Amino acid sequence: MNNVDQSSFLALDVRPLIARGEDPLDKILETLDRLTPDGSLWLTTPFRPDPLIRLLEARGYQPQATELGPDHWQTEIRSSTAAKTADPRIPDLSMRGLSLDQAPPLEIPAGFFLTAPFAVIGAGSLMLWTGADAFQSNWLPLMLGLTHLGTLGFLTMVMMGALYQMIPVIAGARVPFIRLAHIVHVLLCVAIPGLVLSLSEPAGGFTFGFFSLAALAALLFCFTAGYAVTMTQTRSETVSGMRLALFSLLVMMLLGLAMARGFFDGGFPGARGLWVQVHLGTALLGWVGGLITAVSWQVVPMFYLTPSIHPVKKKIILVLTLLGILLPLVVLMIEQTGPVRAFDLDPARTAAIGTLPALLAIWIIHPCLILFNLRNRRRKRVDASLYFWQTGLCFAPATAIAAVIAHFALDPRWGMLFGWLAIWGWAGMIVHGMLSRIFPFLIWFHRFAPHIGQIPVPAIRKMLPDHLIRLGLGFHIASVLLGVLAIVTRDIWVARITGLCLLATGINLLYWMMLLLRQRPAPATFDKQQA
Repeated sequence: MNNVDQSSFLALDVRPLIARGEDPLDKILETLDRLTPDGSLWLTTPFRPDPLIRLLEARGYQPQATELGPDHWQTEIRSSTAAKTADPRIPDLSMRGLSLDQAPPLEIPAGFFLTAPFAVIGAGSLMLWTGADAFQSNWLPLMLGLTHLGTLGFLTMVMMGALYQMIPVIAGARVPFIRLAHIVHVLLCVAIPGLVLSLSEPAGGFTFGFFSLAALAALLFCFTAGYAVTMTQTRSETVSGMRLALFSLLVMMLLGLAMARGFFDGGFPGARGLWVQVHLGTALLGWVGGLITAVSWQVVPMFYLTPSIHPVKKKIILVLTLLGILLPLVVLMIEQTGPVRAFDLDPARTAAIGTLPALLAIWIIHPCLILFNLRNRRRKRVDASLYFWQTGLCFAPATAIAAVIAHFALDPRWGMLFGWLAIWGWAGMIVHGMLSRIFPFLIWFHRFAPHIGQIPVPAIRKMLPDHLIRLGLGFHIASVLLGVLAIVTRDIWVARITGLCLLATGINLLYWMMLLLRQRPAPATFDKQQA
């Protein structure tokens, strides 16, 4: 038994805590620990506590929320034992039709997440070693290697791990053949460093071979994850966004595979500018942008208690993004069957115009909507992960401006500025921030949540010291700004200091991930419970 006094009826009003900007989860969990097996807790909050309700339902509790007046909600929480005794139809791990046992083992998403910091460390080491050499041209092998470290090694690695975890929770569908995730991970771990090295030291055959491994990994991932989001009965804009992102990932990889050999042996499949334009648009706007947008609709309201975006606005963003992916693909297919000139425009420029709907949706409309909602969040306490979101979203319009200028400017530095802001400023900042919330939640979810009501359970925010997240935020912002300066000035020492900041960002990420992985319920706690 727990060494706390237990009661069958308890009441808790957390409105004063929330008014002070404090997280009430600690107090709620401590109070739940004091309930008897047939007890209930009456919780008073200024709003309907949806994230808490979902969490408690996942553990078999029966929370019932009632609105008593403006800013006055009361939720009855019956203990897990009482809940399961009262209604045997509710399984141990039910969550509005979802089950925690549908989610993959912790080692699957954690493996992908743990690998991502090594890409950041690798990119920082390359920049520290080479200085400003990479910033001389968009087409230099070293620049291509750094680009793919960012897009595949960091962004794609994190996003795949997140999807393996989120599809069962959000879409309510198992990812089939989940153990194939280990093969996907191993293939990427071999392909990405090999691809970067072969791009840095031009060798067309090796480049094609390593990109083939990456394409195989993407194919396996798209097959299993795509099947889950296609066959699910859940209908939501977030699930639709996941489908669009997976489609874009598949197209991106196939285009990259077709281009891989042509960079060095002259066997390029078509007009290089057109192929690169379609590949970049599909990767950044479809795969990365589509998934960030879709996931934000779920995690931002959940973690920061913001208002939900109206479904019509979500649908508009989805339609614009889809148009911005399909139109350049149509231009590419027409160009492959026979050169066509629309209004005497170059095909690459025509494809770029085709991406404008997605650019508007991903880098203008979506950031404005989310930033507006974050200003109106009900949880006023500010944590470091919120700063990641705000900073990354503010970089989005700057990315759009750089993209437009880069398309018309003759100076290659505009193209490098666009890539740097898109990969490390906008997407990298948001993905870094999501990691600082999702990874602690996963550790807590898998290792501590099953024991709620049985042993004292730590609050999620106490598992990862906030100063570590803020330190990573500082390194990340510094690396973005110094990278912009390095691209503009092409100064060797500014570039090396940028690499040093990247290196520090990756080491910080890896350190706190390892810190979290070491946390688990103490055996002594279980001994006391059994006694």
